[in-house]
Amino acid sequence: MLDRHPHIACGPELRVIPALASFAAQMRVSCGEVLQENYGVTDKQLSAIFHDLISSFFEPYRKIRGKKRIAEKTPANILHFGELKALFPDASFVHVIRDGRDVVASLMTMDWTDAATGQPMAITCDPAIAAAAWAHHVRTGMNAKAAGQRIFELRYEELIADPKRVLSDLFAFLGEPWSEDALSYHLGDQLDAGMAESSAEQVSRSLYHQSINRWRHDLSAPAKQAIKHQAGDLLTKLGYAADNDW
Repeated sequence: MLDRHPHIACGPELRVIPALASFAAQMRVSCGEVLQENYGVTDKQLSAIFHDLISSFFEPYRKIRGKKRIAEKTPANILHFGELKALFPDASFVHVIRDGRDVVASLMTMDWTDAATGQPMAITCDPAIAAAAWAHHVRTGMNAKAAGQRIFELRYEELIADPKRVLSDLFAFLGEPWSEDALSYHLGDQLDAGMAESSAEQVSRSLYHQSINRWRHDLSAPAKQAIKHQAGDLLTKLGYAADNDW
């Protein structure tokens, strides 16, 4: 949807950004003083180094697309919004929130493997681990906003129900004019760019409602119980459940 806007280029997930943001944060803590006192690299200069490094990965794509802005959508970015804000002080941040039960139901269908072991990733096999990961990601984003970072919270379910209203609010947050093209994202000319992503098939389709409340029929009773234990309080806080009686 963002990529269809005439001012925004949004390519496939650049999954290296979370690692680089984490590395930048580690360097500040572990050797920031040494860098400044012995190598003349100030904290501001360290930020500039990582800013330029990360930018170097997606600037060519922005130029190829002929757009003035770049959007990067790796989900794990949410865990590094604080550091990314330090590296990109003028950036806008968007936090997409979805019912954690549907997230777990989706994760249980993924065939992701751990590169280190060759085994299936735990979040695709264990509902409790998947629910804990969802809760951690969501709380991290919410805490960043509560701490004063300017973040647009976007509910997946609201986007599906009323895409024009939600996208209008998002573009207003980004300081961009409304673009009707965003609603016809599935007709875009860049669909093949994200074929390695889990959502590749969905992106080639118009909006659909079938993935909302899929947890009701996709998850077993033990899986639902595991989610309640790991994330029941957060589901209630977000309004996805009135209590744990579901």
